[in-house]
Amino acid sequence: MLRRSRRAAILVAGLVVFGLACAAYALNRRSHDAAALEEAGRTLHRVISQRVDQHDAHLTSLSALVQAAEPAPIATVEQVAASIIRFYPRIVGIDVVDLALDPPRPLLDTADPAVVAEEARQALGSNLRTRSLDGGNRLLLVKRALTDGVGHYALALVIDMNRLSASDTPLPEGAAVQLRLIEPGKAAAEPAGAFSADIASRTQPLRLTLTTSAPNWPLPPLGFLALAGLVVALAALLIDRLLEARSAAQEAARKAVLAEQDARLAHAGRVNAMGELASGIAHELTQPLTAILGQAQAGRRLLAQPDADQAVLAGAFEAIVRNARRAGDILGRLRAWISKSEPAVETVDLTELAGEVVHLLATNARSAGATLRVGDDGSKPLVRADRVQLEQVVFNLARNGLEAVEGRDGERNVIIEVGTQGNDAVLAVSDNGPGLSLEAQARLFEPFFTTKPAGLGLGLALCVRLVERFDGALAAENAAAGGAVFRVRLPRIAGEARKEAAE
Repeated sequence: MLRRSRRAAILVAGLVVFGLACAAYALNRRSHDAAALEEAGRTLHRVISQRVDQHDAHLTSLSALVQAAEPAPIATVEQVAASIIRFYPRIVGIDVVDLALDPPRPLLDTADPAVVAEEARQALGSNLRTRSLDGGNRLLLVKRALTDGVGHYALALVIDMNRLSASDTPLPEGAAVQLRLIEPGKAAAEPAGAFSADIASRTQPLRLTLTTSAPNWPLPPLGFLALAGLVVALAALLIDRLLEARSAAQEAARKAVLAEQDARLAHAGRVNAMGELASGIAHELTQPLTAILGQAQAGRRLLAQPDADQAVLAGAFEAIVRNARRAGDILGRLRAWISKSEPAVETVDLTELAGEVVHLLATNARSAGATLRVGDDGSKPLVRADRVQLEQVVFNLARNGLEAVEGRDGERNVIIEVGTQGNDAVLAVSDNGPGLSLEAQARLFEPFFTTKPAGLGLGLALCVRLVERFDGALAAENAAAGGAVFRVRLPRIAGEARKEAAE
């Protein structure tokens, strides 16, 4: 399973690396194509700017020729126009229109005289007028020649826009050129990823745009894909083999260490089991034997008094008998526990059991100068458990609370609160002692961990085991007002819970 997970992780990592390699290639190609389009656009922009300046020079030369004589030397103008068209193929027509005639008459018959006259009349002085023809495929340039101060001649140049925007060098693959006249007041949307720039001409407001049909994220070629896939596959195979060898070495070392530890633990386990059993028996019997000793000493002191109260003596002897029986019950329960026999499960009233524990620990409470009492919400919950074992748990928790408050300044209180929460019965033992340290909270229920100088560290560990035998749980925390709180949760008898819900 671990090997399969590792190989799945390596496969996913390989696919991610392969994808990143393809993305890096596409990003590099995209950047390269954008740079090539930008360079081609700037180069073509410079060429077109030079060509546009030549148009101005041609119009200026023709204007000077027309102004040389009156009437204008049409034959000479026609010869010069033919030479210009022959050397500059983008100029597809040159004409001179006499504006003094009605209607205006072209002298070279290469342009529409009405259109030329319309543009010439809108020209101020010798300013140049531009106009798109044939849907933007041709450009008309019109300039007035001021022969008599009025200028009744108009010079016209017809430019092929495709030839004007033709590049002298090959453009990047998929690139398309568009050259159009900028019309005042109209803003044209530029496509994303295109090169766009205005031609630097005062007389011919043109805009150059280069677009590309190349995809934004070009796919890598098959050769690159095959090479990248092969490299990633070899790297993944090498990593898998290295991790396999490392795992095998680690597993062999772990097995060797475990074999040595098993040999040591097998011997230590047998010794510790006997020691834990003996310590557990001693710990459990200490409580009733201490009570018997205390009651016996109290009885002896009473017997030494001449007017001994027989009722008090009878109570002391009754307590001795009760604790002796309790010690016998503990030994019986421990023996049953060791032999894995079932506990003596019966219906137990937690409130009543808590009262018995308070009675058993009355002497300890007086010695500690503390108040030990029972608090309940009147629910008197019933649970199914072994009475002696459950009493032993509450006894241990209450006695620990008395030891926690012993020697404290001010009031010393230990409270056993009994109540319900949902379908659970809850018995909480709280004290106003110093509370639990962080280390104690982390290891509180570990066997042989104790914070008492003379403690064995078995009491709480045994309490947890006993409570869990009856499907319960034992938890501890620090109280908000100070001190510690130990809570025992046990399932309530089902019939009692249903009856309470019905009421």
